[in-house]
Amino acid sequence: MDVLASSDAPPGPVGYPFVGVFPMARRDPLGFFTSCVQRHGDVVTMRLGRQRVYLLRHPDHVKQVLQDKASLYAKGPTASPVRALFGESLTMVDGERWRRRRREVQPVFLPSRHAPFASVVSRACAEMLDDWRLAAERGETVDLAFEMRRLAQTIIIRACFGEVGEGERQALCRALDVAVAHVDRQLWSPIAWLAMPTLSSAPGRRAVAEINAYVVRATTRGPLPGTLLSAFFESVGDDFDAAEIHDEIKAFLIAGHTTTASVLAWIWYVLSEHVAARELIEDECTAVLGGRPPEPADLPALACTRRVIEEVLRLYPPTWLTARSSVENDSIGGYVIPADALILLSPYLTHRHPRIWDDPERFDPDRFIQDRSAARPAFSYFPFGGGPRRCVGSGFASTELQMIVATVAQRFRPAVLPGVRAVPVAGLTLRPSGPLPARILAR
Repeated sequence: MDVLASSDAPPGPVGYPFVGVFPMARRDPLGFFTSCVQRHGDVVTMRLGRQRVYLLRHPDHVKQVLQDKASLYAKGPTASPVRALFGESLTMVDGERWRRRRREVQPVFLPSRHAPFASVVSRACAEMLDDWRLAAERGETVDLAFEMRRLAQTIIIRACFGEVGEGERQALCRALDVAVAHVDRQLWSPIAWLAMPTLSSAPGRRAVAEINAYVVRATTRGPLPGTLLSAFFESVGDDFDAAEIHDEIKAFLIAGHTTTASVLAWIWYVLSEHVAARELIEDECTAVLGGRPPEPADLPALACTRRVIEEVLRLYPPTWLTARSSVENDSIGGYVIPADALILLSPYLTHRHPRIWDDPERFDPDRFIQDRSAARPAFSYFPFGGGPRRCVGSGFASTELQMIVATVAQRFRPAVLPGVRAVPVAGLTLRPSGPLPARILAR
């Protein structure tokens, strides 16, 4: 591939006529974008199909797009490939629509809501660990990727809707699996990048219709006290119409399980490889909790557990790529960024910036000791996004992750089978490739 020679544009790969770099990017998104920044630097330009793309890696450039000049970079025009899952929810809209949605949705995730959410997490963990006890007694293996996905789905379903029938829960979990898998496949298909994407397959359409129907039924019959749906109705009052409510709740379901499941799978994989970190977590949880389930008030004392989670989020951020569309001309890194360009920001790449992170591929939870974190520039670490559009549920997600790890670590030691190698797959989230078969060892 040649390098663009124009002095007005950043360097970058040219690719092929009509399709640009799409064939290379599609084959291995992580590898391709990594090679781009390694070869061309912190600002790289290329064409994906008909779209001029600017890939930014440096924390200062990320900060400019997400925070300092956030109003110049829109989210909506970049969101077509996932619109089937997220509709016109908070994560998809811009301008005054976004400001109104954010103002109304924010109270749903205030710390005062953490206590009922924590009880949902504790119960779902207890049910899973009961099943694991039987697997441990029988010497059976479990697929940690599947287990974490079902756990995260169960938690968000009950958090949103309260107690649901087992048949309902299982049916909704299956629909979520099919819908997410379909969009996952579409993300790097020619349909998504070279034309207008649609949810074209019959199974995908049926799964999304099933999720929509469930959300409509749940909102029509009224929310149960203590649920996210109840908090949402209290917060928005009569300001949202039915379609807006349905889109937001569906977005809660999708975003509330896909990211959490991916991170949890990576946590157990990493801890299977790093025995010292696993033992530190186990000792800390035993000392702080003494065998009881964690509560939100316990989490600040679980500092080692938190640092391990943060380091896994650095290495394997679930939202590995986020995009914006430039509303008007801007200048980044000495280059003109034209209006209507596609801006790609990748936590995966920024979290590995060699001038920011020492030996960036190495697993080192002590990077997140307070003094070391404070010394790094803003936006060198942004697994939950940043600026005004930082993930509205990031506090819930952090609480959930820490509670799950602390609960499991006190009772069991999930050990991925020797020889299993997980490779990151860049889809809707950054998930491990294939299943993660593991033995459940009782502590």
